[in-house]
Amino acid sequence: MERVLHITRWVLFIAYAIGGAVALMMASPRGLKFLGLSIESLTFLPAKIMSLPWSLVPWLIPLDPVTTLALLAVGYMFNLGIGRMLAG
Repeated sequence: MERVLHITRWVLFIAYAIGGAVALMMASPRGLKFLGLSIESLTFLPAKIMSLPWSLVPWLIPLDPVTTLALLAVGYMFNLGIGRMLAG
């Protein structure tokens, strides 16, 4: 049972890592090009959700797109680090 829980934690962590990477790619023009999507698909919403609670600043204060993307990337990295500690 312990092994199943350990494997489940790692699977969830990997799924979060992949989902967050795709969400950040959807928030940049180069990422959209890599994913094969058009520029009209550009959205910050998935990246804001994946980087909660650190993304509350862009939700409350309107910032320029570059600063918003940087804050979302840093918040996602914080969450990824916390998830790595919990999965280990």
